[in-house]
Amino acid sequence: MVDRRHLMSVGVGLGTALLLADTAAAASAPDLSELRRRVTRGRSAFRAARYADLAARLPALRRDALAARQLLNGAPGRVASAVLAQVHMLGSELGVKNGDSEAAWNHARAAVSAAETCGKATVLAEATRICATPLRRQGRSEDAVLLLRDTLGQLDTESSRAEPAHVDAAGALALTASYCAALAGREATALSLVDIAKNAVARLAKEQRPYAGDLSAHQVHLYQVGVHHLLGQDVVAVQIARQIDPRALPTGERRARLSTDTARALLALGDYDPAFTELLAVESAAPEEARRPSVRALTGEILTYRPNLVGLHDFAARTGAAPA
Repeated sequence: MVDRRHLMSVGVGLGTALLLADTAAAASAPDLSELRRRVTRGRSAFRAARYADLAARLPALRRDALAARQLLNGAPGRVASAVLAQVHMLGSELGVKNGDSEAAWNHARAAVSAAETCGKATVLAEATRICATPLRRQGRSEDAVLLLRDTLGQLDTESSRAEPAHVDAAGALALTASYCAALAGREATALSLVDIAKNAVARLAKEQRPYAGDLSAHQVHLYQVGVHHLLGQDVVAVQIARQIDPRALPTGERRARLSTDTARALLALGDYDPAFTELLAVESAAPEEARRPSVRALTGEILTYRPNLVGLHDFAARTGAAPA
C-alpha cells in the first residue's frame, strides 16, 4: 500500500495560515444544503469554462465550507468534510487552468485531507485523482501513477456487485493514471490503464438503471488523444480525435480539451493550418480556455512557423498570445 501522506508531503506547503484565517471569518456553521447548491453552481461554472466566475465564487465558498467542517460534528461534520473536499477540488482544477501550480497543489492536498475524514471512498478517490496534475507538473509523474494505482486498488471494484459510483471513480482514476504514465514514457502501463477505463465503461453500460456519472466511451477516447500524443504516436492521436464528435462531449471544457490535445498532436506533425483550426474550435467551445497559458503557448508556436495564416494575428491578440 502506498503511503499517501508521504507522497503528498513533498513540495509546496498547504497554506495553513490562510485556512485558519478563513475559519475565523465565519461565526457560525452555514447551511449544508445551501453549501452543496453553491458547490454545484461552482462545478457548473467550471464545466462551462467560466473560470473568472468560479474564481469570484471560491473564496467565500471555501470560507463557509471550512467553517461548517470546523463547527459541525457527527454525520453533519462528515458531510461538511465532503463539501470542503469538493471546494478544494474546484480550487485545484482552477489553479491548473490558470497555470498556478502552487495553488493547484495546495488545494489538492487540502482536498485529500478533508476527504479522508468524510467517510466516502468516492470522494477520497476523486480528491486523490485531482492531485495528479500538480504532481506531474512538479516532475513527479511516476509518483502520480503510483498514488492513483494504489487508490484504484483500494476501491475494490473487482466484485460484480461493486457500486456503479465506485466503478465510475475507478475508470476516472485509470484515465488520469494513463496520462501520467504516458508522460513518464511508460507505454505498456499507460495503455493497460486505458483498458481498465474501457472495462469500467462497459460495466456501467450493463447496469439495469443508467448510471449518470462522468465516465463514458467519449471520455476514454478523449484521453486516448492525449495519451498517444505523449507517447509520440501523433498520427494515432489525430486519427482517434477525428472519430470523436465534439457534440458528444458533455461540457465546453471537455470540448476545448479535445481541440487543445488535437492541436498539440497536429503541431507535433507540423500540420499548422489544421492546428490553428483546432485552436479556433477551442475558442468557440470555451473562450476562456483559449486564453489559458498553455493554449497561448500553442498559438505562439503557430505564430513562429506560420505567421501569415489568415486570422492568426487577430486570434493571438484577442486571446493574449500576442500584443493587440
